[in-house]
Amino acid sequence: MLSNRNRARLRRFGRRFFPSARNCRCGKGDCISLALLSTGKEAIITCNEDLRTIERGLTSGTRVTAFRNDLGEPNLVVAVGDARYVLDRRIARRIMVRVS
Repeated sequence: MLSNRNRARLRRFGRRFFPSARNCRCGKGDCISLALLSTGKEAIITCNEDLRTIERGLTSGTRVTAFRNDLGEPNLVVAVGDARYVLDRRIARRIMVRVS
């Protein structure tokens, strides 16, 4: 039986063998983060690894529109079809889009 201290050491050991997934497979400069999308612009999602936003309908190939994206605010409002979502800026930085 392993003690809690040794169990934590082994847990960190295995993380080196499984690298994290790359955020975007697009060419350099082809896509930007959703947090950088200007207000009123439309874009197509190219890469999204966040499960919570995928369940809401923000999947690859979906067209989104930025309704409110002020850099001073912690959240931004995006539209997907008829739905409107308020996203945290940290989550929006991980979603990559291509401006259309």
